[in-house]
Amino acid sequence: MKLALTFLFLCISTVTFAQTTHYPDKPSTHGMMLMGTEVIYASHLPMFHSPHDYQIISILELTKEAQERYIQDRKSHPDELIYTIEPETLVLPEMMNHSKVFKANIYRGHFERGGTKFLENIPVRIKQIIYYKQFDKNGIKPANLQYLLFGNDKEQFLVHRISSKPDFDENIAVQLKDKKALKAIVDNLYITIEFPENDLRKPFSWKHNMGNRKHTHEPVHFPNHQVLYLEYGDLD
Repeated sequence: MKLALTFLFLCISTVTFAQTTHYPDKPSTHGMMLMGTEVIYASHLPMFHSPHDYQIISILELTKEAQERYIQDRKSHPDELIYTIEPETLVLPEMMNHSKVFKANIYRGHFERGGTKFLENIPVRIKQIIYYKQFDKNGIKPANLQYLLFGNDKEQFLVHRISSKPDFDENIAVQLKDKKALKAIVDNLYITIEFPENDLRKPFSWKHNMGNRKHTHEPVHFPNHQVLYLEYGDLD
């Protein structure tokens, strides 16, 4: 009986903490770039100032009907590389860490730059967080360009790991044939790939379609790639 009461108290305490945790961020609209059809990945469109100073990659879950419309729209517009989601006004870390469910609109194109809305006020659930980091005002750039590699058996992506101002946001669709690297992203959600470049303020030049896994330094080859999104202005 005593053990059961203790467990109940811990459960109530956890729920209460989740409901009362205060974040200093102000509610805002946090647009995200969408990638993939097998799995829908979302990359938060960040800035270096609050409340947008987070780099977050997550997996989203739509209703069956909404996902079918999203996939069909992509098939009907194969030349459109940018799809974005416009969530309702919310506190980003609170939504990521606690609520995980929100209403949103989905656009073909950039939702703030002339995109076409084709799904409105639909329920969206954050199924899994792949990468979550708030920017450090005193952050320094790494020695090499770093990209986060993630995906599934059929679709893989690289997103530039943003470090310090000025920087850039880049999302790339890649094709990965390295079975060891593919298993690593499935098992670990993502791995960090380093590309040696002289200028860290610019994207990888793709003079050679190869990078190295951070820490292990194992080479990873990318037979094909397609840049989906590249942004400098929001990260000046």
